[in-house]
Amino acid sequence: MVGSTSMVIQGSRLGLLATPIVSLVFGLIAGTAIAQPSDDALERSRQELGVFSDLLSAGLGLDEPGGLFGMNVGTIQSRYLFGQGAYLEIRSPLANRRQRLSLAALGSTLRDLQSSQNPFARFSAAPNPQALTADAADSELVASLTSRIQDVDYELIVSTALRQASEAADALRALEGIDEATYADIRGELAKLRQELQANLATMHAMLDGADLSGDESLSARIAPLRELAQQRAEELGEQLEEAQAEYAQRWYAERELFEQALYASACKASDQLLSFADSESLAIVLAGLGDEGVRMRSDRVHILPIVELRQCAIGAIDSTEIKAVVYSY
Repeated sequence: MVGSTSMVIQGSRLGLLATPIVSLVFGLIAGTAIAQPSDDALERSRQELGVFSDLLSAGLGLDEPGGLFGMNVGTIQSRYLFGQGAYLEIRSPLANRRQRLSLAALGSTLRDLQSSQNPFARFSAAPNPQALTADAADSELVASLTSRIQDVDYELIVSTALRQASEAADALRALEGIDEATYADIRGELAKLRQELQANLATMHAMLDGADLSGDESLSARIAPLRELAQQRAEELGEQLEEAQAEYAQRWYAERELFEQALYASACKASDQLLSFADSESLAIVLAGLGDEGVRMRSDRVHILPIVELRQCAIGAIDSTEIKAVVYSY
């Protein structure tokens, strides 16, 4: 009896211990089963998200034709994430406008690198005229070589300055720093300077071919102004481009702020379409190409909008500018 009683007691203890474990196991199984969405639920959420995206596109003006072959100027791609909310990627014309600034900044960097380098480094191995004077008996040959090197130097200096001026003018036009009439005037001015360069080079070549070096001083005095003018014009357009870049960047960030304000207002109005979404879920909205660019390039800007905040906005409890969202560039 004692042994049977002991067995009953131990069995009852095991039963008491097993009950919480069994309950936990069945709870996990039931929870796993509940966590799996049905096809109908997924389809309903997908349709709601599609309508929301269309309304968002209209509110942001992305559905207006104006792209290549009449395509929309922007797009929104969306994905429903069960239990989490949704992921939306928005591509807008602001990203294309940002590329203009990036290309202009890259061009400026390249021009600075070109200016800092010695364009005559490849002639460093050329014979030294002083050494030739000491070793060679033909002083006319030394003078001829010196004149030819100066000829090449002159062509490189003026050509480089004119190219930099032309590139700066193109960048100014792209950044809306100059109008079409001014751009045409600059192109015409640079074309005349190139013609003058070719005329000066032809004169220099003729003198060298004829071995007539008596007019070197007068020729140098005649061609020097073109070199100074080309360098001055390149410097002026470069400074103007720097100002245009700063102004363009300021306008662009202001446009991005207005775009994000419109995004929040449109998401607030369209949030009543997300009926199957839970308050605990969020919308992860990625603005492609609209990130902050600092020391590290962050090309995209991410907004995490809680569904509960959007619904509070939709009923007028808060304004769209008061939506508590997580925003960062990545």
